[in-house]
Amino acid sequence: MRLNKLISGLGLAFAIYFFLLNQERLFGEVFVVADEMQRAALLTLIVAYSALASVERLNPFRLVLVPFILIVSSDITFNSLLSHGYPQYFVVYQSVRGYIAIFSGSLAFSYIRFTDKPLYQSLISATSLGIAGLSSYYLFSYLSEVFGLPSLALPSLALFLILAVTALSTAFEGEVFQWIRSERTFLMLVLFILTFYTLAIKPQLSERPGIADFIEWSIVALTFIKISRDFRRSVEVDEREFIASHVPKERVFRDRLYSELEFGEKAFVEGGSKVPLTIALVRALSNVEAPKLAAILAPLISYEDEKLPALSFPWERRIIESRNRRRREKVVERIRAEVMREVKDFNR
Repeated sequence: MRLNKLISGLGLAFAIYFFLLNQERLFGEVFVVADEMQRAALLTLIVAYSALASVERLNPFRLVLVPFILIVSSDITFNSLLSHGYPQYFVVYQSVRGYIAIFSGSLAFSYIRFTDKPLYQSLISATSLGIAGLSSYYLFSYLSEVFGLPSLALPSLALFLILAVTALSTAFEGEVFQWIRSERTFLMLVLFILTFYTLAIKPQLSERPGIADFIEWSIVALTFIKISRDFRRSVEVDEREFIASHVPKERVFRDRLYSELEFGEKAFVEGGSKVPLTIALVRALSNVEAPKLAAILAPLISYEDEKLPALSFPWERRIIESRNRRRREKVVERIRAEVMREVKDFNR
């Protein structure tokens, strides 16, 4: 239990309570207007949040309280604006309050790890992100209509759909799904560029439609080229890996270099470090011809972990790290099989 977080939460709750009760005495004016129910709700939520954060097993579920804290804080803020003579903001807030609650709640649920089963966790998060995208679409549409500003409704919806699709792909293995996850950063970058272009640059080119068309088609073409190139790279199948996947498991090495090999395997499987295992294999196979040695070491040298997507969720990192570990184990098994074929007296 991390008491510092609980103590920090209690301290923050006390500071807010002290300010709300004594602001007129301290500053000569009431800035924040909150009734007794709102004060009690806000302080209780803050203490509950810090209590959950202080317990490691319950720490992820603290995010469930974030939407409630946000709504109560917003209620207090806009009630204060209303009491200070800004009713228009209060009216707007009341109209979008439900969307804000749904958006923040969905976002919090997408971040929480509910289960260790990748498929179920990915479905929960992807669904939550989809709901967050829809609520953000309606939220920005309304705000754009009220204030007459350029709408971010479609970009926000597209952003959360990208996150939802790439998060859902975490439940599946294979080159195609890995490619989908790896494109998260690029797709978000393209979305940002398109949004910036649509809101800031395109209006300035209203009298030059030819230039606007050229820019738009250039963005589309470059995006297609980048995605297709990455896809081709991701689905390339190493023939040797395909053949090696059918090699049966052999007995564990038992010889004078067993401890070094065991240490190297453990370092690679658990931490991804290739150096100890590479050195142990080179020593164990010192009598093997160079081309054969290179072929045996090739899977280890060429192996790369799947990289974590940008803005990855905690549950997503856990799944990918577990998957990388299994892939490293398969590399070790493949190398064992190759060594057993080359070194006949390796076992005793």
